[in-house]
Amino acid sequence: MNGIKKSRLLTLITAGIASAGLLLAGMAPATALAPTTRSNSTVVINYVNLGDSYSAGFGSGSIKPGPFDGCLQTTGPSHVTNIDQLPGVKLTADAACAGFNTAQIAQVAAGVAPQLAEADLVTLTLGGNNLQWGETVAACASGSTAEKCQGMLKLGYASMPALRADVRSTLKQIDAATGAKILVLGYPRLFTSSHGDQPLITAKNARALNKLGDTLNRTIKAATKGTDSSFVSVTGAFMNHGVGATQSWISFNLANLEDPFNLHPTTTGYLNGYYPAVKRHINLKKLAHHDRYQHKHSHSRHHHG
Repeated sequence: MNGIKKSRLLTLITAGIASAGLLLAGMAPATALAPTTRSNSTVVINYVNLGDSYSAGFGSGSIKPGPFDGCLQTTGPSHVTNIDQLPGVKLTADAACAGFNTAQIAQVAAGVAPQLAEADLVTLTLGGNNLQWGETVAACASGSTAEKCQGMLKLGYASMPALRADVRSTLKQIDAATGAKILVLGYPRLFTSSHGDQPLITAKNARALNKLGDTLNRTIKAATKGTDSSFVSVTGAFMNHGVGATQSWISFNLANLEDPFNLHPTTTGYLNGYYPAVKRHINLKKLAHHDRYQHKHSHSRHHHG
């Protein structure tokens, strides 16, 4: 973690997760990770989950410590728990951490290098915390000014080239560490503006923030080009389920603007939005074949090494 200073890190789109100094203190594991041993007789699809709060399940269940010091996850059901329950799939490392930016996710990946080396499937969300999204939402929320909103939106668009480079750098590192299928999941549109102005935000500003979110997703998708990762959009899955919708799949607690789950998917959002979107990109037969190849290859290296 050398070079990364302690700071208050915003989760993807919340005005305040109270977690100053979300750091990997010496990459010391706080909890045990699953072993990466394989059996000749059983095909096991080894699965590694990385990323930020959207991969850590924020919005579902309650907050718990993750596998490294300073890493926070949740106890609730999510797309990750559902993938782990698929036939033959074994979650060997769940190392997503709320509030982490691309550089920190890269360092987490280095900390689970043994699991990545044996992985057949990797999922992650990244890039949102490189954008000052919490401040941008706050600047465009009711009670703020048009000037503040426009100013933060301009800063957001201006940050996209650097964000693309940072996402690409982290994905290249993960590429180098694993032969797994890597699925980079996008972010949902957080607002539904078709029902007009809401207590939190006007319909106009909601559309402006959704447009910036679309640009963020396009930037992340562009960063996957030239890597071995694939981008999975969830925009369609969450359509008409943002804040302001009749059936919102995005949490927002008006009584507590500092709620760390604000503007994250609900349990329904993870299970009915994220999971079906990513499941379409998972071919268990192909992953099982990859596992057999991985086992044969690693066994050969061990035998001859």
